[in-house]
Amino acid sequence: MANFNVKIDGLGDVLKMFDQVGGQQAVNDIDKITETYARKMASESAEMAPVDTGALKNSLASSPRQAPEPHTWQWGSDKEYATRQEYEHKTKKAFVRKAIWNNENDYIDAVKRRITKG
Repeated sequence: MANFNVKIDGLGDVLKMFDQVGGQQAVNDIDKITETYARKMASESAEMAPVDTGALKNSLASSPRQAPEPHTWQWGSDKEYATRQEYEHKTKKAFVRKAIWNNENDYIDAVKRRITKG
């Protein structure tokens, strides 16, 4: 399976600091923001993916799930050609990376807004 993880390195340490300020509710809110953006990125990557039978698109859109690591979500495809399409398709390559890039700043801003909300 080709998995694409949405993860912020060091987020656990940052959340521990904010646990003192915002408590467990702040941690829960940031986890929910992460879930929301992971689902959004998976959906957008599916919309931008090359379509022949629709299997790749469907596998991406339906795959978001919580990863084993705390505060991390992942999505991917069980299609063996997913990674190849991501990096080599003539006109649709980088559909996963573009979805991440398109949402990166909005995700960071959403986390910052929640942190400063107090």
